Amino acid sequence: MSSSPYPDKPVSQRTSQATLTNSLPDGCSYGSIPGKDESAAERVIWVDFPPDSRDNPFYFSTKRKVCITMCALIYCWYCSMTASAFAIQSGAMCEDLHCPHLGAEAGIGLYAWGAGVMPLFVAPVSEEFGRRPVYLCALFMLWMFHLMQGLAQNTATALIARFLTGIAGSVGTSVVGGTVADIFTPAHRGLPMMMTGFILYFSTGFGGMIFAFVTTHLGWRWTWWLILITLGACAPLFVFLMPETRGSIILRRRAKKLRQERGLNDGGRYLSHGEMNKVRFLTALKTSMIRPIIFLLTEPIVMFFSLWVALAWSVMYVQIAGLPYMMRTLYGFSTEQVGLVYLTACIGACFGYLGGYAQEFLYRRYAPTKGVEARLYTPMVAGVLFALGCFITGATASADIPWIASAIGQVVVITGVMIIYVTAFTYVSECYGTYASSAMASQSFLRNMVGGGIAFGTTSMFKGMTVRWALILMGGIASLLALVPFVAYYYGPAIRERSPYSRELMRQEREALDSERVQRELRGMDMTGAEDIEGDVYEKERD
Repeated sequence: MSSSPYPDKPVSQRTSQATLTNSLPDGCSYGSIPGKDESAAERVIWVDFPPDSRDNPFYFSTKRKVCITMCALIYCWYCSMTASAFAIQSGAMCEDLHCPHLGAEAGIGLYAWGAGVMPLFVAPVSEEFGRRPVYLCALFMLWMFHLMQGLAQNTATALIARFLTGIAGSVGTSVVGGTVADIFTPAHRGLPMMMTGFILYFSTGFGGMIFAFVTTHLGWRWTWWLILITLGACAPLFVFLMPETRGSIILRRRAKKLRQERGLNDGGRYLSHGEMNKVRFLTALKTSMIRPIIFLLTEPIVMFFSLWVALAWSVMYVQIAGLPYMMRTLYGFSTEQVGLVYLTACIGACFGYLGGYAQEFLYRRYAPTKGVEARLYTPMVAGVLFALGCFITGATASADIPWIASAIGQVVVITGVMIIYVTAFTYVSECYGTYASSAMASQSFLRNMVGGGIAFGTTSMFKGMTVRWALILMGGIASLLALVPFVAYYYGPAIRERSPYSRELMRQEREALDSERVQRELRGMDMTGAEDIEGDVYEKERD
């Protein structure tokens, strides 16, 4: 672990490695590190994954990857569903607890802010100390704070519970992306990332619809009782099916085990590269928390994609917080009818998922010549759809125009937003390799802070500007930010070339894939899973 907030130097610059010998465990090789005396180097044995090792997260069995992905998606489901569940039950809650309507909007905004601040701590910590403990702790916290919400007897308790729930829920929009990057090589991340986005948006619509009926017929507290029951039922899945997926953590544990079992009998101390330059816990934690801020302020890719997805997220929060107001004020809808309109998010998520399949086809066709920028074809369309959907929803938001026209605009918005959201995760995760969670934490911070701020003032904005002009304003901003994927497509390689972090991290990940492929070829092993369809374009760049 390094005390610097920046990525470590690549393995090839740390030490010169000797040829693997038969006496060492598979995957281990002799090397050296500077000793206490500058003239003397200490002989060590580097611990890496053997080729095709099932301990390497990239090459977990398909069954194991399915289980891990399922657990991650379940967490995403609850983290997203709770947002629309709160919005739809907020009216009944406010009547019962005698809180002003602003209290409901505050609950949505505080959830977003909790989900925005915590990734600066959680995501880097998961990179340094492991994903599994973060998931298990966050799952327990998520359950406890939903219980607090259900037992709330006053507005203050309900709002504190919402903020704390957002903190626990931050794992669903930060660490989950890092988990996908842990177990899928760049060539295979597209569809898992798309599934993550699909679950986030589909569950938003599903939660709004289901809990509208629950609130009407059982009362608002049953919204939280049902979530508690089902979330508790899913807890064993995380305990038994979610292993550690962070490769550096697994290697660190393997090196520790080899030191205990073999000591210095093999002519050197067993070490993993992640154990070099170990520092104190608090120093490492400070470094880990600084890294996402550095990425956000100094990395143009992170900065502009974060701004783009922040606007998209804001519009989603406007839909979550403002949909009940919009449908009740303009069309006189009941709570149950408003819940049915939340199905627009489900439909938009389905269209967005189809867009993901189209993007995956285009990626596999053009990645050998365009590299990671081949991830940006459907996002260029999605940016236009996003702006168009805002204009349609705003222009038709009038009592004398059938509500279905506005609902169609909302479907277009969610379709575009979902593709944008997934793009921001997938593209950035490839650009920042092993520090994907830190880059995503930067995005999550800006996205949720902006979205939460918008949620606080949604009703005031609708009353002051009218629903129509508020959404048209969003469409105008979206039109400007629609340029982001076009700029990234044409100038992405030049931008990354000027970034020491992205360039080095992509190179490290690609070197690891190259090494795996070479060793498999030498041993006559199956090459499935080790392919690097972007490799041709980067090979040309190196030449």
